Amino acid sequence: MGGDHPDASPIRVGNEFYLTHSSFDYAPGLLIWHSSDLINWRPVAAALRRYYGSIWAPYLCEHQGRFYIYFPANNGIFVVHADHPTGPWSEPIDLHISAIDPAHIAENGRRFLYMNGGQMAELTPDGLAVKSPPRAVFEPWSVPATTRIECTCLEGPKLLEHNGYFYLNVAEGGTGGPATSHSIISARSRHAEGPWEFSPYNPIVHTQSRDDRWLSVGHGRLVDTPEGKWYTTLHAYENGYRTLGRQLLLLPVEWTADGWFRLLPEIAADSAIPMPMLTGRQEPFFDPSDNFESPELGLQWGFWHEYDSARFETGNGYLRLAAQGKNLADTSVLTTPVGGHSYTIEVDVDIEPGCEAGLLLFYNPEHATGITLGPKGISVRVGNGLTFSHPEDKASRATLRIVNDRQEIDFYFRRPNQEWQQVRESAEISGMHHNVLGGFLDVRPALSAWGSGDATFRSFRYWPRENPPY
Repeated sequence: MGGDHPDASPIRVGNEFYLTHSSFDYAPGLLIWHSSDLINWRPVAAALRRYYGSIWAPYLCEHQGRFYIYFPANNGIFVVHADHPTGPWSEPIDLHISAIDPAHIAENGRRFLYMNGGQMAELTPDGLAVKSPPRAVFEPWSVPATTRIECTCLEGPKLLEHNGYFYLNVAEGGTGGPATSHSIISARSRHAEGPWEFSPYNPIVHTQSRDDRWLSVGHGRLVDTPEGKWYTTLHAYENGYRTLGRQLLLLPVEWTADGWFRLLPEIAADSAIPMPMLTGRQEPFFDPSDNFESPELGLQWGFWHEYDSARFETGNGYLRLAAQGKNLADTSVLTTPVGGHSYTIEVDVDIEPGCEAGLLLFYNPEHATGITLGPKGISVRVGNGLTFSHPEDKASRATLRIVNDRQEIDFYFRRPNQEWQQVRESAEISGMHHNVLGGFLDVRPALSAWGSGDATFRSFRYWPRENPPY
């Protein structure tokens, strides 16, 4: 899955597959994706309709016919539940645990929640409260001293019961930092509470060299097909394109005669693999283009640090967004994650007096680049935050275009019934990623509006190439 879809948590429900992943600083949150073949995924719901804080590493699971997502937000662990993965989902319930990366498992009617740092708490039978406080039950695997890592960082537990064993898979080494930092470490036990023994195949997954295509490979969860094939999801940064965030990969695994699992020796993270299911083929990834015909905001969209339904109106071919704040530093932009080394985005924008609105490539409010239309005419913000105005091009309506050519960015605009014009300024964004700026974020297209009045957007278009097909 191209673009930022980290900490994925897939499950199989009959012949269908669902997953969610970290939504971090965007809302709606906990996007639910559906697939029939583990390869082609489409968003079908969002479990959180409001902003609850930065959400890391959620855990989607099923217990006795009911579905749960355990997730961290605001330094605490919460849970939502539903009768089906597509919802409707309950309001979040605070478990009053200060931790991250929760994972659920049950044994003989007892339910447990594992967390970062090897901690585990027993839950009440309904899974909606804590029965006993967290305690340490698992120590990190000793990463060889010859491996360059960011930190020990025992995190990302994922749990599975299979053939008489419970398997605990964790991430170690740090999700950023050096290329070789991240990993998947596995252990097993006869009981959900442990004690745990480490796999002789550790690390199950690990980037071997800074020259590999996929860096900081790790954080995996196993899932099987109805035919009994087994796979692990994992995330990784693409070499040279950390700006895309941690992208979601899939690798087949095999079970050994002595009850462990491992990667197939002939398949690496950048290998092509056979389709998991017998029918179908890999389709192009989800296209975020939007003509705004639906009265509901498309699932590809997420607001930065808020979700205020009173601020926008959509449908009938437009998105009307109320201006907010005085500038980019104090507004909430509307974003969509995308993958690909190069792409083009466009949008038509109409502004009311006092409004400045436009098209951005956004990492956070301090680090973004883009082209806007406002009282000063066309303005361009380049990668280091400098802004250049073109007052000779004042108008209230234009089509704006951004071309991302392998992280070098060009800007264009077109007045109604006129030719395209390229502005003189360009940007470079290769440093907009977690290892430089922190935050575990990605660079993503965004629509913005600040000042006063409204901005009306029409025909947001995305093409996975440097130039549109016209």
